[in-house]
Amino acid sequence: DWQGIWELDWQHNPRLMGSAPPTLVPAAQAKLTAYKRDQQKGENLQTDSANCLPPGMPQIMTEPYPIEFLFNPGKVVVVIEAYSQVRHIYTDGRPHPADPDPAFQGNSIGHWEGDTLVVDTVGFVPESQIAPGIGHSDHLHIVERIRKVDPEHMQIETTINDPQVLAKPWTTVHPYVRVHDDLREYVCEENNHDSADAQG
Repeated sequence: DWQGIWELDWQHNPRLMGSAPPTLVPAAQAKLTAYKRDQQKGENLQTDSANCLPPGMPQIMTEPYPIEFLFNPGKVVVVIEAYSQVRHIYTDGRPHPADPDPAFQGNSIGHWEGDTLVVDTVGFVPESQIAPGIGHSDHLHIVERIRKVDPEHMQIETTINDPQVLAKPWTTVHPYVRVHDDLREYVCEENNHDSADAQG
């Protein structure tokens, strides 16, 4: 049972040590190169999150804010403090809808393999990104493997597939640590002085 509140374990987070970047197809690499070039020129300094749009999957799961897992019959709910987002992972055996409505967090179904929750997510809004400067196609498919390592530590392995953007599947592993506290209210629009214009 790993119901409760968790946050990225920054002490052991591979992102801080430089995890391997995704391998992109040439067209996606050209877009990323242009994005970085614009940043160096002082453009695209802010993402849509500066205007209070959530980053969407998979980036929402690695925000520097805690997340809470709630277990229910047939469903695991993930309450994310950042941007006040909620994910519903249906574990009642249902398939994905044939034509899911696009959402920032996508459509998630899951099943248990022993003590590991395997989450399959599809159906994303076009505004979301795999990583900063890396968009996605309609074929984006994310699989997470979530398991508790010990009473105070959890691990999420995320594999991202999108053959129109990624030359090969991209897998990352992030450690989380249990938080003995409560989630806070997050209202991005309130007193927002960091909004971005069309040029970022």
